Amino acid sequence: MIKLASFDVWGTILDLDLMLTSFINSLSELIGEDVSADVIRVRKRVKELRRKFEIKPGGDFELSQELLAEKLNTEIDLIKRAAAKATLKIDESIIMEGVDQVLKFIKENGLKLIIIGNVMFWPSSYTRLILERFELARYFDRQYYSDEVEAYKPMKEIFLRPLSEFRVSPGEAVHVGDSFSEDFQGALDAGLHAVLISRRGRPKIHHRKGLIIENIQELITLLKRGF
Repeated sequence: MIKLASFDVWGTILDLDLMLTSFINSLSELIGEDVSADVIRVRKRVKELRRKFEIKPGGDFELSQELLAEKLNTEIDLIKRAAAKATLKIDESIIMEGVDQVLKFIKENGLKLIIIGNVMFWPSSYTRLILERFELARYFDRQYYSDEVEAYKPMKEIFLRPLSEFRVSPGEAVHVGDSFSEDFQGALDAGLHAVLISRRGRPKIHHRKGLIIENIQELITLLKRGF
């Protein structure tokens, strides 16, 4: 029986594309030129390094800012300013469709609810502010971020540490996210059930503890049915 559900944040609960666009626009304004291509390249590089476990635990956030500043030949302080500006500009459209309904259902059914999130370009404190601002933080018992817990997805530690704190076994937990390697495979490798949100169609994946959905609302049906 599932006792705990963990969620990725960006791309799952909050719209990553909107936040990245806001960040890119803010940084482009500060630097005076379009930086979109460089931001995307650095993002891909950091994700690849995480996938290969080539970043020190908890170091993915700082590395992302350092690599971007180096790529743009600018000061890290400008990266930090752009992140702050981007956070101030966003509105309620940052919330992914169906999120409030799903989180409310989970809480009403007595499951523990947590966030397990990686961090890149902007610190987890900004993500926490956004969740508070739009009244989503109230659903979660705790939030765990890679720049705070010295581990990042897909490392097993970032999945297992929260379970230990809640005294829940991996088989009693499900992780939901939109990244195949970081969320889906990472959770499965740690022994959890995993749900991948694949909005571009269902890839052919067969795993006894892994399920694919096309939108977050389908999670309600899965939880009613049981894993």
